[in-house]
Amino acid sequence: MKKIILLFIIACVFVNKTNGQITKGNWMIGGSGLFSSQTEKLGTLTAKGLYIKLSPNIGYFFIDKFAGGIKAGLNYNQVKYSGAESKTTQFAMGPFLRYYFLNEEKRISLLTEGSYLYSHFSGNNISSDSQNAFTFSAGPVIYFNSSVGLEMTLNYEHLNGGGISANTIYFGVGFQIHLEREKN
Repeated sequence: MKKIILLFIIACVFVNKTNGQITKGNWMIGGSGLFSSQTEKLGTLTAKGLYIKLSPNIGYFFIDKFAGGIKAGLNYNQVKYSGAESKTTQFAMGPFLRYYFLNEEKRISLLTEGSYLYSHFSGNNISSDSQNAFTFSAGPVIYFNSSVGLEMTLNYEHLNGGGISANTIYFGVGFQIHLEREKN
């Protein structure tokens, strides 16, 4: 956590232009990640879990403040309990649409995003199957400079498939790098 705070302070010190490149013709690339480790005790049973999720994306601004693109996902889940172990991997891919509400001159903007991901998962204790996930995200973006933004989103996800139907609300953090096209 100290490294993240130090990186944030250094980025703020070296900022010379603090707006994002959210205009027509520009590209963005970035994503988010999640790591979770858990130990649970139920009577004499102890379970230890590990969850890793990586979600890269790439998008293009079709008009000012409106982008669309492709999002991927890679999830790994491992649970150890009573001498047994369960491992699951999941790969997902699908489209997203994103809109920024404030002008590109602002250091802070607000975004909304809708996405659909089709995923395939398999594991050592389950048969392979697929799932569909629809996600709606909203929250602020803080630009360190004209290209790099830190996103903090509140997300609602509806997951269906593989014998599971779930609705989840979670908080996400990610980075986006906005690539400005050369001006002629």
